[in-house]
Amino acid sequence: MCGICGFNWEDRGLVKRCVQVLSHRGPDDKGVYTDSHVSLGHTRLSIIDLSKKGKQPLSNEDGSIWITYNGEIYNYRELRRVLEKKGHKFFSNTDTEVIVHAYEEWGSDAVRKLRGMFAFCVYDSVRKILLLARDPVGKKPLYYYFDGKRFVFASEIKAVLEFDECEREIDTDGLLSYLAFQYSLGNRTLFKGIKKLLGGNVMVFDLKSKKLKISRYWDVKEEILNRSEDFFIRRLKDLLEESAKLRLISDVPVGAFLSGGIDSSTATAFAKKYIGYDFHTFSMGFETFSELEYAKKVADYLETKHHEIIIKENDVIREFSKIAWHFDEPVGDPAIIANYFLSKEARKYVKVVLAGEAGDELFGGYENYKINLKYYGKIKLPVFTRRLIERSIDILPLGIKGNPWRNRGFRMLKFLGITDFKKAHLYTTRGLPDFEIKWLLKNKGINFDVYKYAIYPKDIQNHLNILLALDLKNLLPEKFLMKADKATMANGLEERLIFLDKKIVEFSYKIPPEMKIRGNTGKWILRRVGETELKGIREILWRKKQGFGVPIDWWMKNEMRGYILGKLDGGVLKELFDKRALEKIIKNVEERKINIYHHAVVVWTLFTLNEWYETFFNNS
Repeated sequence: MCGICGFNWEDRGLVKRCVQVLSHRGPDDKGVYTDSHVSLGHTRLSIIDLSKKGKQPLSNEDGSIWITYNGEIYNYRELRRVLEKKGHKFFSNTDTEVIVHAYEEWGSDAVRKLRGMFAFCVYDSVRKILLLARDPVGKKPLYYYFDGKRFVFASEIKAVLEFDECEREIDTDGLLSYLAFQYSLGNRTLFKGIKKLLGGNVMVFDLKSKKLKISRYWDVKEEILNRSEDFFIRRLKDLLEESAKLRLISDVPVGAFLSGGIDSSTATAFAKKYIGYDFHTFSMGFETFSELEYAKKVADYLETKHHEIIIKENDVIREFSKIAWHFDEPVGDPAIIANYFLSKEARKYVKVVLAGEAGDELFGGYENYKINLKYYGKIKLPVFTRRLIERSIDILPLGIKGNPWRNRGFRMLKFLGITDFKKAHLYTTRGLPDFEIKWLLKNKGINFDVYKYAIYPKDIQNHLNILLALDLKNLLPEKFLMKADKATMANGLEERLIFLDKKIVEFSYKIPPEMKIRGNTGKWILRRVGETELKGIREILWRKKQGFGVPIDWWMKNEMRGYILGKLDGGVLKELFDKRALEKIIKNVEERKINIYHHAVVVWTLFTLNEWYETFFNNS
């Protein structure tokens, strides 16, 4: 895993500064390439072929094609054999070189053949183009800035900001998206002018005409098969075994994050079958909240070398400014704390970890899927009734419906008033509803549509699969995968996801929906597959969904309370938010007259926004 950057002019000093900013992503080596048309930079975390032959940027034999690349191509050996038969010569054992020769052979279609996680830029000096691509779902990040003349790209926003002409200005749509969803939706960021290349997309930038073109090379395709339950269980098991073996390809030790839930436990179990050395697993808890007992039960059953950490409030206070810098944008999900400290601990022992992300989005693990299926599937309210509910909510005074400690009933009514079940689902993934955002904002008259940058699935008919695809395209990459990438790479650690293998993602849309959610049980088929590997601890597989929980409601009552409240008086909050609303928040925290959990979400959302602003706008 690595950090990449580049731009469409020659400036060796600037590209070196960009590389330096990304050094945490690749502490083992760094390199730059420049000519009169481009500058490319790279920081290396050595995982495969640890020799100097893996140094990037890397070129083909005659130096006409260069690449700077971040990721892992798990089928690179297979592709290499195909390319060698076609006459291509290799001088290293890296997957990087395979991409270069694949581009030589197949051009932009090469990206369709890659099975892995990646973000890269290929410079074709003959055609005078830059080809940028991101893996199908968006595991590895890729940001860019283009003002019509200057084009800049990088693994992280902070490297793009090294280009002085990219002014630091808040993007209004990005800000509203953050308040609504706790992350920036679609291709937006909170920095005006800086965008994300979405997962499954490829971009061609013409160095002569200075025009860019973005197209989608991959998408989910629904093709539900009429086969037996045994067929689907066997096939999913085979794919998970294959995925696990591929993700163990490494010249350095591999470990795993283990929460004790079904996803991480199943992923760890499949990997452990093929590990020939001590397999390190890592779990975390908090002083007031911990599920370490479940993770330890799995670790003992699989006989892993298990590590546990307890995260304390002082740890968070001490390191949060650093965390804010690493994440580039505010993250409203407090689980970033768990991701960051667990990654920090794991890096002491391994360079690569496996994790269980994406099980929920592929196999139906979230409760809001059941809620949507019930209220937009089984219970079919007339459109007229839904519109009447929505309009009734809209005409209520903000002082009544906007107060965040009275809004639970209003949120449910708002959900029922949405006529489109897809938007209703996105609504259930939100942090703050529209009326609460308006209550908080200084500009009460602002009009906005927070859904306009959402990515909607095409050519999918089944109700549940549409909901899953919505999360696969929005929630998963822009919240969870981004969070995981920034937390691990902040510590020079590579994370690999067994469930996000392209074959598994595609197969999940062939599984009948009733095998994903059966009755009131989500991820039914994954639990059945997990039973084949965790027979002695079946109760782990069938217990209620948990995860890396963070006790922010407890923090609001204790030591963290003073630290966080002190940040709510920050400059950007005063500029953007209603003074009386902020005072109400602070007063209710101090007097503890609150619905503590929802209050904690509001406070954390504002706190992280302020920390981000202080880090990237007020610090030199």
